[in-house]
Amino acid sequence: MRERVVQSYAEAEHFLEDVPRFTKKNPMEDTLGFYEYIQQCENGRYREKNLGRVVHVAGTNGKGSVCAYLQSICLESGYRTGMFISPHLVTTRERFCINGRMISEREFVEAFNWLSDEIMAYRCTVPDYCPTYFERLFFMGIYVFARAGIDIMILETGLGGRLDTTNVIREPAVTVITEIGLDHMAYLGDTVEKIAAEKAGIIKAGVPVVFSDRKRATSEVIRRKAKELGCKDHAVSENDYKINEIQKKFIDFSVVSRYYDYGSLIADTTAVYQAENAAVAVRTCEILKKDCGFRKIAVKSIQEGIRKMRWACRMEEIRPGVFIDGAHNEDGIAAFVRSLKMSPDFSDQEDRKRCVLIFSAVRDKQYDKMIEMLCGLSMVTAFVITRIPGDRGANLAALREIFEKYANRNTQRIYTYDKIEDALAFGLSVRKDTDSVYIVGSLYLAGIVEGSMEDCDDKF
Repeated sequence: MRERVVQSYAEAEHFLEDVPRFTKKNPMEDTLGFYEYIQQCENGRYREKNLGRVVHVAGTNGKGSVCAYLQSICLESGYRTGMFISPHLVTTRERFCINGRMISEREFVEAFNWLSDEIMAYRCTVPDYCPTYFERLFFMGIYVFARAGIDIMILETGLGGRLDTTNVIREPAVTVITEIGLDHMAYLGDTVEKIAAEKAGIIKAGVPVVFSDRKRATSEVIRRKAKELGCKDHAVSENDYKINEIQKKFIDFSVVSRYYDYGSLIADTTAVYQAENAAVAVRTCEILKKDCGFRKIAVKSIQEGIRKMRWACRMEEIRPGVFIDGAHNEDGIAAFVRSLKMSPDFSDQEDRKRCVLIFSAVRDKQYDKMIEMLCGLSMVTAFVITRIPGDRGANLAALREIFEKYANRNTQRIYTYDKIEDALAFGLSVRKDTDSVYIVGSLYLAGIVEGSMEDCDDKF
């Protein structure tokens, strides 16, 4: 694939969208070779030490939220913070945040052109090297964060861990592994133990690891890897946090700590799973403070960081009564279902409200079980099924067939729309004044809905 220098953000995005047609996943040694090359660029300006201390985060569910909590706490503590995440929802720039803000189009183009120049120079000695889409974004991140002079870099893996591009990082301050479930099985393995082994591949010798202790099978894999590499492991289980109260707009919870008394912590969300993600972030911050020199992290900055954290499409209320949740696999849907059942809107049997649910999925997900769980939600009176555009979207007729298999035909209606925009408009039109709309099933769906809401505002 021929490199090019671009003049605009639109040109850069168009080029990146074409990359998957020309390349495939590179062997880790090839990725590492280019990483080591750019470490020497401009007298080592882009060396790992110039990225600040790195917190490397992997997992199936919750890793983006944990990254967002960590970012918010570090900012409240007064640290200059960079965050690299995936995927994005609306614009590719979302993947690069400095001090809580995504980079500008100008900064994106600058990083893109720098990388193009370095690839062309590298090909003088390694002519066949062609970075993948994700590799390009990660290497652009190296440029962005090294130039920004950050104190700490919060780094989310793309897929898996052991063979993920981000795993070229040699010396993270802490590694974090969130909840592990069955997802991306074609690439990571067909059991949670195999997937856990891939995620645990980010653990480095002597570097502490924090992990979500939800499943014994996955926890044993992580503990075994940590012991093998001489790492302290810090498990966060359901015994380490407690939900005190769930209100319509927030969750009041507490975190058990051997070091500090955080009192009551408030998360601005109705997603009960965020209490665990916040607890994982809190435990990570304790290690950053005690073992990594981040002394400014304090009880107050943790409290404020959790309260102020905002994370798109994680039970996000994008308009009054309209919620998006990025749940896109069995464990994610199970967490979404649990949140709805515990919501004050639906737990009151005498004054229970009803809701409409808009759903779609990508074709490589295990969506049969996801749909079965959703159909068990008695508060849902209408399912609006739609299709994600392109080759990745699941077949609309196949989705409807599964809904018809599990839905309660007496109380739950099923509608199908080929276009997401039409499904959203219909879902908003059929809800009653007291009802709410939930959009769930895929981050691709969430991103398209985010971009379509302004048009719907003109109609409803």
